Amino acid sequence: MVVSNTQKGILLASSAGIFWGIQGPVSQYLFAAVNLSPEWLMAVKMLLAGLAILLYVRIGQRQPITTIFKRPGDGFHLIAYVIFGLAAVQYAYLLMVQASNAATATVMQSLGTVMIVIITVVFYRKYPRWQETTAVLVALLGTWLLVTKGNLAHLAISPHALLIGLVLALSGAMQTLIPIKLINRYGSLMVIGWGMLLGGLIFSVINPVWQNTPPLTLSVILGVGFIVLFGTILAYLCFTASLKYISPTVAGLLDVFEPLSATLGAVLFLNTSFSGAETIGAILTISTVFILALPFRFPSKKKL
Repeated sequence: MVVSNTQKGILLASSAGIFWGIQGPVSQYLFAAVNLSPEWLMAVKMLLAGLAILLYVRIGQRQPITTIFKRPGDGFHLIAYVIFGLAAVQYAYLLMVQASNAATATVMQSLGTVMIVIITVVFYRKYPRWQETTAVLVALLGTWLLVTKGNLAHLAISPHALLIGLVLALSGAMQTLIPIKLINRYGSLMVIGWGMLLGGLIFSVINPVWQNTPPLTLSVILGVGFIVLFGTILAYLCFTASLKYISPTVAGLLDVFEPLSATLGAVLFLNTSFSGAETIGAILTISTVFILALPFRFPSKKKL
């Protein structure tokens, strides 16, 4: 059977979302089973992922990897991307998993798309389209149901977890907005590779990898190995490769597999339960991706 380019792109983007999503329940298991430090995990996974991606760029794609530091200002731009975007969103995600659960963390992260809409309106004075206004309202309703279970006077998650979730959504937006010029200039893999490596070095200073090392049991090795290989390296490579075959809009839509796989993994393997209100809230929040992808205008009917 011949596989079309579109099918290849869909498979790659879907795989990236699934890999990103499953790493949430795996992280949740490690935090509960061995009291793993999020800072240690960040240092290990970002260092290894950064090295692997840069080696792929240098050897697999035969591209120089130091050009990003030769243009004035791009080095500082890269550091801003690392601190406020790439490292921030991954660290906030792990903290959110630790404070609540993997499914809730992944759904809160999907609010980053709505954050982008809000930032565009506030800072660029761009009047929102009807899709964007609808997406913000739907996302707010979905988040309210998720964090209160439908009871206005009660938070289903702690205020601390809610604050982390909002930081997670904001840093997710920054991860998309900050590196646009860098990616256009150097390619996404080089920017992500250097971002991962620099982020890993930062967390290695905060928590050296030889400190707070968890007991290296088989389950810990497999868990950390999955997060590094599948949840970080292959996820970014698959998503980037998918853009050769499908549009960024289609690839972004397929990112819906991330919260779905995280939720299924948490429910099936970690016995995480959701009320009806939480389930509706998660569906509403995730649906904002589809709302934003709707065309600006409905096509006019042809006259017979």
